[in-house]
Amino acid sequence: MKAVVLDRLGGLPHPADFAEPDLQGAETLVRVAAAAIKPIDRAIAAGTHYASPRALPVVCGLDGVGADAAGERVYFMATRRPYGAMAELAPAAWTVPVPGALDTAAAAAVVNPAIAAWLPLEWRGGLRPGQSVLILGATGNAGRMAVMVARLLGAGRVVAAGRNRDVLAGLGADATVDLSLPREDIVARFSAVIGDGLDVVVDYLWGMPAEALLESLTKGDLHAAGQATPIRFVSVGEMAGRDITLPSALLRGSRIELLGSGTANMPPLDRMKRITADILALAAEGRLDVGIERYPLADVARAWERAATADRRPVVMID
Repeated sequence: MKAVVLDRLGGLPHPADFAEPDLQGAETLVRVAAAAIKPIDRAIAAGTHYASPRALPVVCGLDGVGADAAGERVYFMATRRPYGAMAELAPAAWTVPVPGALDTAAAAAVVNPAIAAWLPLEWRGGLRPGQSVLILGATGNAGRMAVMVARLLGAGRVVAAGRNRDVLAGLGADATVDLSLPREDIVARFSAVIGDGLDVVVDYLWGMPAEALLESLTKGDLHAAGQATPIRFVSVGEMAGRDITLPSALLRGSRIELLGSGTANMPPLDRMKRITADILALAAEGRLDVGIERYPLADVARAWERAATADRRPVVMID
């Protein structure tokens, strides 16, 4: 079969022939129609992600959309190496039906960033209707999706923090923080927009922006008032840097709960499938959307490079 193959970590994936998958256990064979090149796919291929393969070659791609044995359109996850979603055929660990009103490429594009927003907000952050949330890194693909998902989950107040002023202005958040400002101005702005309290933080950045926010959360009126309920600070990524200065007094002298959201703390499979089905239904209704650029499988080199220069906003498709 034709596939997008990675021969070495840090190398450029390329079209190649690859052995067709043999099914194991309860796997489903999917004839793939579309898959997205996501930041996580690029990190895995670069060898910088904890899920990067130890044995090569492998087929790239974590998820996609295609037809199952019955000919039904399904979203699927391909989690067994050396196979992946960017191929003519893929073994699926699990599948969810795609609504008829939703375009195939849109279905492949929307689920991953929506899950990267939904899980830290609802599963790990415990966001409930009426609560306030701050999205750190709101101008990236998952961050913009997090603003939309927070609204759909009933958030009472949404604060968006990011570097792109034009994107920030168009997000429809209740307040924004421009992360291109000097650090001291960012700290002051965080303190101003947090107001009397904050329930959930979803952080895609870490690094300096996380330090500035944590500083804001542990001083001033909010700290002095002793917010009655914990602030659930959910770390999702480290786009702004891997290291921060985190004094232990932060945990002892505040009501901040530091949490992580990643592959090690996913929901049970039945709940994961329900969340995915909800995402696809919302996308079919036009309530969740994401940008798409389409490239054929044979043009994967150009698509892969475009994904690196697209500032993480467009989702580049292989279909």
